[in-house]
Parts: sequence; C-alpha cells; structure tokens
Amino acid sequence: MAIKILRKEKNEIEIDLGDDADQSIAHLLVEKLNEVKSVEFAAYRIQHPVVGTPHLIVKTKNGDPAELLTKKINEIREEVNEFKKQFSEISK
Repeated sequence: MAIKILRKEKNEIEIDLGDDADQSIAHLLVEKLNEVKSVEFAAYRIQHPVVGTPHLIVKTKNGDPAELLTKKINEIREEVNEFKKQFSEISK
C-alpha cells in the first residue's frame, strides 16, 4: 500500500490510501477515529468508485492528527491479531 500525504496542517491531515486500499479500510479507519473525542471530523472520499483511491481526511480539535491516525492503525492491527489468534484456536 503506497500511502501519500496530500495535505498536512496543524490539526488536519489528508492522505491518499493508495491503489491497494479499498473502501473497507477507509471506512474502518473513519469509524475508529470518530470514536475519539478530540476528533472533530474524520471521513473519506473517492473521486470515482472504479478508478479512484480513498482519500482519508482527519481534523482534530487538538493534537496531531498523524499521531492519532498511527495510534488507531496500531489498535486495529492488535484487534486483527487477537481475532486471528482466537480463530486459529477454535478452528483446530
């Protein structure tokens, strides 16, 4: 996945999630980010559903949106790893 930062300001960031990303990844990130009280706005957009790539936009009331995004990505990674562990145990 080739992520590109399109715009970064003090409390706002917009990133292109790349050609390998689909809407499910963008949607999951938006859902997790919007659970955080310091997030004023988190959403994604796609210019065209067939050829476009998801652009994630995060605006915070305070704090660095890039750090928050990194934190949420790590939390998702931990949740996925825990799910894989539990599924491996029950599928033996």
